Amino acid sequence: MKRLNIKLVLTKLALVFVLVGIIGCSSEPTTVKIGLLSPQTGPIAQYAPGFEDAANIAITELNETHDGDFVFELIVGDSGCDGTQAGTSAQTLIDSGVSAIVGAACSGATLGAIAVAAPAGVPMVSYASTSPGLSTADDNGHLFRVVPSDAQQAVALAAVAATAGASNPAVLYMTNDYGAGLGDNFASAWSGSLCTQVGYDPNEGEYDASSLAQSVIDGGCDSVLLMSYATDGAAIMEALSSQGFTGSMIGADGLADAAFTESFTDVSAVNGLIATRPRPGKDSTAKTSFEAAYAAAGGADGAIYTGETYDAIKIVAASIVSDPEGSIVSALKKTGVNYVGASGTHTFDANGDVSGTGYEVCQFDGTAFSCPRTWTSDGGVK
Repeated sequence: MKRLNIKLVLTKLALVFVLVGIIGCSSEPTTVKIGLLSPQTGPIAQYAPGFEDAANIAITELNETHDGDFVFELIVGDSGCDGTQAGTSAQTLIDSGVSAIVGAACSGATLGAIAVAAPAGVPMVSYASTSPGLSTADDNGHLFRVVPSDAQQAVALAAVAATAGASNPAVLYMTNDYGAGLGDNFASAWSGSLCTQVGYDPNEGEYDASSLAQSVIDGGCDSVLLMSYATDGAAIMEALSSQGFTGSMIGADGLADAAFTESFTDVSAVNGLIATRPRPGKDSTAKTSFEAAYAAAGGADGAIYTGETYDAIKIVAASIVSDPEGSIVSALKKTGVNYVGASGTHTFDANGDVSGTGYEVCQFDGTAFSCPRTWTSDGGVK
């Protein structure tokens, strides 16, 4: 009997040790760090809070969805809307252990960052960079974006300008990757002649807004296309207003945000501006839930590229979750096929580009911002 009791005790102890071992070896949640390059300083800094709010909404939802399996962390770096600074910030994010980087916003910043990230094997998904140059960047397949190329936006802008009655437009463009690419593509898409085409360095202190406005006045231009960011765009528009220009003013996505008014000293100068930006896709559960969460978080109406920022975070996370030990680049290519997000349905092509669904045609009536029309490749401006 004693021997039997001893055996029972030993058996029970063995079971306890096994259970303790199982509990002790239970897997801890996998921590996933995602980097975000946000333009916290520089010419579109006023848009950064919207990008970061959208990213944080995505991270919160991911942690609720994958509670117990994954813990997602967002690490933000300042791109400065500058290639050199973005490259430095990308390296800091990589050193902190991010699996992928979402961003940047400005095209030059994205090109500067991918030059650092690609050799390190860290993929990037931009939420706002539209330069055609990104399609052929030396990125070893590591660069993706959820916004269409400006090769398409230029066609939309040409149609919008024609609809606005422009016949002799001036083109004022930044001499960076975004501005130069868009300016050149607009010139190619415009069927008539250009009144004048002037490039300028958008860095603070490097351009003279009054002289740029004077070139429009001196040329007798009936309209002006601004391939600019917020700070320089506002300065040029104020200069045009003060010099008595009354023609049409048309901008691209760098100006198509309600927060653009924050860049003005004389906010009345924004009145009448028409600007294009990528059009959101069809209504979906992802779009509805994001918009509700963004509004609940205090996000401003009319903010640009917030849905795209949210989608970029979610696409990165879905790719990692689908194959935690595999290649994120390979997973991104699989995830990015008919991915239904807040900003539309995205499919990455061989260059990591998406085709988009056309453009919103936005306008400022006084300081009130709205987007009442759209442009599509098959329907034009409606």
